[in-house]
Amino acid sequence: MLAQFRHQHFLVFLIAHFQKAALLMYSDRLAEALKNLDISDAASVRQFKRSIRYGFGSFLRFTHRYWFHELSEQAQVRALFHMCSQHLGLEPLHAEVKERIAEMNQYLEADSLRRQANTVVRLTVVTIFGLIGTVTTGFLGMNLMAEADAPMERRLAIFAIVFILTTVLTVYTMVKSKRLSDFLDVLSDERLSMWQKGKALVGVWTRKDD
Repeated sequence: MLAQFRHQHFLVFLIAHFQKAALLMYSDRLAEALKNLDISDAASVRQFKRSIRYGFGSFLRFTHRYWFHELSEQAQVRALFHMCSQHLGLEPLHAEVKERIAEMNQYLEADSLRRQANTVVRLTVVTIFGLIGTVTTGFLGMNLMAEADAPMERRLAIFAIVFILTTVLTVYTMVKSKRLSDFLDVLSDERLSMWQKGKALVGVWTRKDD
């Protein structure tokens, strides 16, 4: 009986305590990641995302490799491990850590989708307003300035000026893309009057962001 306790029963107790120690370690990592999070610091946000993703992957490996409910076919060993699990509260602790990690991972996915949606909105706004100039200048392939036979220096100077102006206009449109997107929403609303739509257009340059 002493040899059985030193070997078989000791391993059963050790595995149960190992599982609880691992769960407490994951819980502590989550608390530490939240403690170091500063939403106003981009580097802190990136570090938080890396910590949560690493913790989520590590917890999945732990669950599939080391989280099990039965150790042996022997009824005595199975009952002893079940008693240890209940005494240490492994099941509720595992469920709590799993839920917390899943909630943080869902938050990261939602934040990533929000950023992608904002990027799509900004690119859509730039495309819409850029389409106006593209169609206007490219109507029937006409050229407003016939500089095909001009000297190379003049053509390069015109190209540089147009390139700079186009870049500045694109960057400015990106800066104002959120307000321009709100203006496009108001413009497409048929229930609003022209006066309200005009106020929305003026608000692109006058209103303050919340």
